[in-house]
Amino acid sequence: MTNSLRPNRSDARSESGRLAGLEQSMAVIQHRLTHMENRHESVPIRVTKLEQQFEHMSGQLSELNKGQQKLTSVVSGIGNKITWALAVASTLWAILQMFGPVLLRVLLP
Repeated sequence: MTNSLRPNRSDARSESGRLAGLEQSMAVIQHRLTHMENRHESVPIRVTKLEQQFEHMSGQLSELNKGQQKLTSVVSGIGNKITWALAVASTLWAILQMFGPVLLRVLLP
């Protein structure tokens, strides 16, 4: 018979085995919790980095838009100048075709 105040050896072994299992489970839980904390701490850094990249790209796009507007106005000005030059050239050509033969007859009889 065993005394209820004094555990026997089989109870001590199962108690130490149970305690070792609990310690192992606690170690696993603590490891996972530490891993989650480390991962969670790095998430805001990554989000902040993405926000900074987005703001940088947004700034570059606005600068590109301004440059494109300037380019459009320059090309439009060049187009207007070419239109005027072609109009003047075609007008002079029409005048030359009308008065050219008369001038040649006067200059070369």
